Formats: sequence, C-alpha cells, structure tokens
Amino acid sequence: MRSRIRLVFTLIGAISTELAARLAMRWFLTPLSRPIEPEEAQFLASAETRPLRAPSGELHVYEWPAAKADAPTVLLVHGWISHAARMAEIVRALCARGMHVVAFDAPAHGRSAGAQADLQAFRGAIRLVISNFGPVQGVLAHSFGALATASWLAEDQPVGLKAVVLVGMMQDLGYVYESFAEVAALKPKVRARFREMIRARYGAYPEEVTSGTLVRNLRLPVLLVHGGADEVVPTEHAHTVSRELRDGHLLIAPDLGHGAPLRDPATVARIVGFLTEVLEG
Repeated sequence: MRSRIRLVFTLIGAISTELAARLAMRWFLTPLSRPIEPEEAQFLASAETRPLRAPSGELHVYEWPAAKADAPTVLLVHGWISHAARMAEIVRALCARGMHVVAFDAPAHGRSAGAQADLQAFRGAIRLVISNFGPVQGVLAHSFGALATASWLAEDQPVGLKAVVLVGMMQDLGYVYESFAEVAALKPKVRARFREMIRARYGAYPEEVTSGTLVRNLRLPVLLVHGGADEVVPTEHAHTVSRELRDGHLLIAPDLGHGAPLRDPATVARIVGFLTEVLEG
C-alpha cells in the first residue's frame, strides 16, 4: 500500500505540483474504512442507537442510559480510522460504575455517513451530540479524537463539564501532517503546497495547531494517558502537553501500544477511577 501511494505521488508530482498537492489533501481527509466486526456489532446492539442529521449525512450515536436519572454523563470520542465499538471496554467499565455513557461514530467512520473528515468535522459532531444528549460532565477521547476534543474545548467549554481524559494524543496537527507526508514520500514542492492548503483550510499551519496551546486554558482536571510503547504517537508528546496543563495528571502505561490503554484492564480501571472520583466527588 505504501509503495503504491508513493508511486502515485511520484508520477502525478512529475506532471503537476498543484494536482499532487490536491490529491494529498483529498487523501489526507479520507479515512480508510475499518469494518465493524460481528462481536463489535453485538456490543453496539446493547446500546440505544439514534441517528442525527449532520452536514456529512447521518451520524450514528449510541447511548447506554444509567439506572439513576442524575448519574453523570460521559461522552466518548474515538480516533482516526476507528469507531465507537473500539471503546467497548471503557463503556462497560463506566456503565458498571453507574455512569450514563454516550458515544458516536464520527463522520466517515463506522456506521456514520460521509467520505471525508477532519478536525472541523469531529468538532461539529461533538457539538451536535452534546446538543442532543447533553449536558455532559466528562469527556474521554482517543488519538485524533483527543486532538479534536482539545480543539473543541479551546473554543467552547460547556457548563457542567468537570473532567477530561485524553488518551494517546499527538502534540500538534503538524505531527499528523508530517506522518502523512512521509508515508506518501511527498516531494518538497508538493509538501510545501500541501502545507499551504492546510493553512488556507484551518487558518494556521499544521504545526501551529498545538495540543499544549489548546489545553492551556482548561480550568478542570485533565488526565493524559499514553502507552509507554505507543507505536503511533511517541510518549514524549504526552510529556510535552502535560507541562501546559493547569490541573493535569499524567499516566504512562508501560509496554502498551497506541490503542491498548482503552482495553488494558488496569489502565481502564485507573481511567474510570479518575472520572468517578471527579464526577461523583
């Protein structure tokens, strides 16, 4: 796959820098499809499912109501090339603590409609879900979903939000951009034009959209969780972001990869313990 992608950009880049940069932007915004496995579909069947109308089309939302009407609500936000069912262990653990849990498939992910997604699409989905299922007292987000959540919170900190958990978050959008450019082996001219397209879309160069800046003004407890053996986002990113938090707690889970903290029983217990202590304390 990687060699084919590089060949495509080599050939197109030789013809037109602009065309290669436009193709790069298109692929950058298009997540690969991750199918929902049968056991994941069985898990989602335990939720109350409700579609919402979003700009990209139908957005699938999953709700696990609590026994108590006044139970805290926790919103879950999955990462890139993922979906809500990938957070099943977290959902089960939160429900076992009596929490009201809401999750969704982001645009172009899982069962939700759409062909493309980005920070804006994730933020818009978060706002839409909260407007229909909120208010929320806690948010737990993973990877690109964590970056999108930090971006959302930098603009809008909803009343009643008490705690945030960010798992496997990269330190800036530049890391995502550079990773994509490296995989595609973009030539310098194509990379420069692609970078300008990102600036035109977001109003900033990718390296300027930093997680540390986004979370700096959060005035609530934030738990940063990162796998000590994360193969996607280096652990140093979590240390960099943690230094910017007013009320931050850093949990490095030894020997765990990028998605493993969402499934590792000990780490899940610590995450849920943090949320329980803050939301019910």
